[in-house]
Amino acid sequence: MKVYEVCIKPTSDFATPLQGDCLFGQICWQIAHDSELTGEISELLSDYVNNPFCIVSDPVMRFEKQDKTVEYVMPKAFCPDSRKKTSDVDTKNENDEYDKHKKSKKASWVVVSKQNRLSGTSVADLADICSIRQRFSLEPDWQPRWDFRQSHNSIDRTTGTTGTSGQFAPFSTGRISYAPELVMSVFIGLRDDVVKSGIETALKRIGLFGYGADASTGKGRFEIVRGMVEFNLADLGDVSGNALYALSAIVPEKDKYPKIYFEPFVRFGRHGDARANSDCPFKQPVLKASAGAVLIRKSADRASEVYAGRGITGLSKFDETVEQGYSLVIPMKVESIS
Repeated sequence: MKVYEVCIKPTSDFATPLQGDCLFGQICWQIAHDSELTGEISELLSDYVNNPFCIVSDPVMRFEKQDKTVEYVMPKAFCPDSRKKTSDVDTKNENDEYDKHKKSKKASWVVVSKQNRLSGTSVADLADICSIRQRFSLEPDWQPRWDFRQSHNSIDRTTGTTGTSGQFAPFSTGRISYAPELVMSVFIGLRDDVVKSGIETALKRIGLFGYGADASTGKGRFEIVRGMVEFNLADLGDVSGNALYALSAIVPEKDKYPKIYFEPFVRFGRHGDARANSDCPFKQPVLKASAGAVLIRKSADRASEVYAGRGITGLSKFDETVEQGYSLVIPMKVESIS
């Protein structure tokens, strides 16, 4: 499997957060409607649980500095607490340990580049919103995204008003607005027999017609500002490290990793496109580990891994339905685990 980086820029509000498993689902629908992109979707999914044809990461913020250095802002890794016990440190170092822990808890992201590689043993590149603004010379009130509620009225067409009954009462829906000119990188792993240009075309169509909920009302638009370029994720980490960092929500393989550090995430999925209005549009919920999960590798299992996790089936009355439980990974080193 080869990994590619594609850069996108949101051009509208979103009703569904940009996440890798949702993007994967919409890519599948694009292939289902147009087999010329990269073959029949039924053939691509026939061996998905053993040999995935496509794995899509969650988008991460991408900043290009004046010296042309590219830095990625990713969710902070869920590393184990590496603080030493008070009895194990002298008084002089105790405050340093506390300050490190305080900075780690405050940070939401980690800044990663080929020069500053992902590490679980350092807090130097952990970042909160203030440090990101300062690091990339952004406006004092800059935010990567705003979450808000948008109010709507449902009009009774016979009276031209909302009426007095609850049937036409005002309601609100969640919306996400990304920062203007924000560029995000999506990493996509493709099996060797998958046509790269076909997947890029599928992404362009998704951005043109809309991603996620309320696409028909203009939500979920984005444009591709840089096409798919091959990328080695190991360049952002440590190949000899003892752990893997997940770039999207993941369902880890059973008994493969001695320890996993993560925040739980439940995907309450539903079918889209032609099956959105079927008799049973909802899928079974899936418990995943959120992006940023850290999977501790066995000492004898340090081969270079591009992805981890597994494909999920049996979620729907439609037998061919799958859920992306895979995630592209970056190798990293964390403190020794007892």
